[in-house]
Amino acid sequence: MKKNKGAFQNFSKSLLFPISMLSFMAIFLGLAAALQNPNIIKYVPFLKNEILQNIFGGIRKLAGIPFGYLPIMFAMAIPLSMVKRDKEVAVYSAVVGYIAMLVVMNYVLGLQGLTPDTTSVDALVSAGKDQAEAVLFNSQFTNTLGIFVFNTNVIGGLLAGIVTIFVHNRFRNTELHESLTFYSGKRFVPIINTIIMLFVGVLLTFIWPLINNLIMEAGRMISNAGSAGSFLYGFTEKIINPTGLHHILNQTFRFTALGGMETIDGNNLVGSLNIFLYQLEHNLPFSPQATQYLAQGKILHMVFGMPAAVFAIVKCAKPEFRRKVFNYFLAGLTAVILTGITEPIEFTFIFISPILWIMNAVFAGLAFLVPSLLNVTIGNVQGGIIDWFVFGVLQGTATKWYIYLIAGPLFFAMYYFAYKFVIEKFNVLTIGRQDGDFNVVAEYDDDINMNIEDEKLAEIVVEGLGGLDNIVGIDNCISRLRVEVKDSSLANEDLFRKTGSKGLIIPDDKSIHVVYGGKVTKMRNIVDDYYYSKKGNK
Repeated sequence: MKKNKGAFQNFSKSLLFPISMLSFMAIFLGLAAALQNPNIIKYVPFLKNEILQNIFGGIRKLAGIPFGYLPIMFAMAIPLSMVKRDKEVAVYSAVVGYIAMLVVMNYVLGLQGLTPDTTSVDALVSAGKDQAEAVLFNSQFTNTLGIFVFNTNVIGGLLAGIVTIFVHNRFRNTELHESLTFYSGKRFVPIINTIIMLFVGVLLTFIWPLINNLIMEAGRMISNAGSAGSFLYGFTEKIINPTGLHHILNQTFRFTALGGMETIDGNNLVGSLNIFLYQLEHNLPFSPQATQYLAQGKILHMVFGMPAAVFAIVKCAKPEFRRKVFNYFLAGLTAVILTGITEPIEFTFIFISPILWIMNAVFAGLAFLVPSLLNVTIGNVQGGIIDWFVFGVLQGTATKWYIYLIAGPLFFAMYYFAYKFVIEKFNVLTIGRQDGDFNVVAEYDDDINMNIEDEKLAEIVVEGLGGLDNIVGIDNCISRLRVEVKDSSLANEDLFRKTGSKGLIIPDDKSIHVVYGGKVTKMRNIVDDYYYSKKGNK
């Protein structure tokens, strides 16, 4: 039980690597996007300057890096934090495995006739689908690392990282036949991981469409649910956010009949965003039936709810860590309040606590329901304070933007006390509640079990290398145990001969090479195990 708890804690910590990058870059992405927003430029004309716009565009490109590559960042971060030995091998294997998964998914899609060309909206409409069906079908796909695949978002990266951990721990010490010694040990890990991830990719190709269909059916149910539909929309969007499937739900309501249909000035408009943008462009009153699925439902969650959740996490942290926790979330807070980018905050807890995940989704549903019941009409898609100001305050009191001045503090209180209660009641290990959250320490395997013969053999080799304290790093090539040491003059060839060595090579004063031939992988593994087990007890 203790071992499983430790592994779970390491998993939660591993997510902080990509989240840190995400939260930092989200600020620049949000600000640059705001400064390129035509509705803001309309009120601040000097922003039209071409040089300024080019600079803002460049910032958006750079700041968007973690958002475009988040899945592979998760794939790397999980083994980096969770394996104790040969971390670099695990990270490399995860990347190779993730790419293999994408490649085979792309290949199977191609066999099914699904390509960027055949799945484009125009091609689907030409093939007989109506516009709504075409948009829905097209939204299932994306280009990840330039590879056309189903949009599995961070789930694909998480799968690659988790599978790699098991593969690494299972096959890191694999000893192949002597003729294949070069591919033994840690070199075998990326090879077998690639093969396994190929099968994962094939499975995802057939499983993901079923999940997509469930989301589309949920969209139809939401659309027919009347006033409760806004709650169901907010809840569903948030509960599926980590999977990336929320983009399908969003597309469904923004651009198809499920989001509403209206005839304005003789134009048949379909989809909540299409309706809102037409009304905005032509200075018409906004339709509450359309905006109920847009930014107005996110403002209470993002501008008031997420800051409250952060303050609850800070309050629940150990007193000595609270300032560090607040500083950690500061960039994410800025991003979520200004632009409505919630991932830097939500991803710190939704993967470690199902209760917080579900509660977060319920509150998000309420954030959509309340403005809808009060006939608020604030559109757009981000949901930060910029949307509230530009598409609410600046559009006049008809949008009922002032309701947030009352509902906002109430939502802040609801989020704060609910999050604080759940974290403390169920001991949710949010950041700052564990002693090691802000301490970087060396990790060793202190639970390695070696048989007596291997341990004695390792003791002799280590003594021949000048002792534990003389060893800096252990590796091997096709025939030699290659050890980096502090002083190679301490090598004892006579001791190595007792272990079956076929020779000793000392390339320089910091390296010792012991020749073992075909059994070098076995010797490396037992010396490695002995070294790490002893260092862990020091």
